[in-house]
Amino acid sequence: MFCRSRSYEFVVCRASYIFSMTDSFILLHGGTGAYFLDLEAELGPGTYRTIDTPYGPAGSIYLPDRWQGRLGLASRHGWGRLEVSPPFVNSRANLWAAKALGARAILSWNGVGAINPLLEVHDLVVLDGIIDVTKTRVRSFNPPSDRPGAHHSLPSIERPFDPALSRAIYEVARADRIRAFPVGVYACSEGPRLETMAEITALGRFGAEIVGMTLVPEVFLAAELGIPFASLCYVTNYATGVEPAPGAPRFFGVEVAQTCLRLLLRAVERIVDHLQ
Repeated sequence: MFCRSRSYEFVVCRASYIFSMTDSFILLHGGTGAYFLDLEAELGPGTYRTIDTPYGPAGSIYLPDRWQGRLGLASRHGWGRLEVSPPFVNSRANLWAAKALGARAILSWNGVGAINPLLEVHDLVVLDGIIDVTKTRVRSFNPPSDRPGAHHSLPSIERPFDPALSRAIYEVARADRIRAFPVGVYACSEGPRLETMAEITALGRFGAEIVGMTLVPEVFLAAELGIPFASLCYVTNYATGVEPAPGAPRFFGVEVAQTCLRLLLRAVERIVDHLQ
């Protein structure tokens, strides 16, 4: 059975940066298929806002009028088409912009490959753990200096995914379909190439149940800024070597984004009470 008992302790790390704040702004961080969404059809009329940061311009954020500044939607990979592949997403700029807008929480969706053989395409997994096997990504707003003896203290991230936010997401996911799971460990690979069979085997032995390319470094940067973070993963394919049969299904269409957006919007209603 795909289920594990896990303690839900979580420490929200505080940042020393000063930003403008709103009462309950929540940022939805779109992954697979977000760039194909018809935003007015899904969220109603709104405006795009692009913020310049110390790390360059962030990706534009869509602010739906009807949410009156309390919710925004970002797309890691751009709008209209897949403009930026995972290794080249400017996560520091995107997370800095989220904080500048006053984000009290970030709800992410991610398309993932199944490593755990009990998982199937179209399953939903709410994350409670992450394994970082990336190689070149900058994981901090203040990375250590190359100078000998330089030291930089990073916040503790024993539990990178906020349990209360994760529970809210799981409740709406489980109401939507039977095959929704409240825990899962995500392995983040470097990309943009897919993982080899040997790499997937190794990640499975490390304890990973699904694999993707986007959550690092953003989950660590959110912790550094003190923004609670949770992720809903949609199983879009089987990882290399895990396919149950030749021609196993793969699903990367706009329907992934439409499903995840719909569920995260439902979760937002529950999460607002947690933030107040």
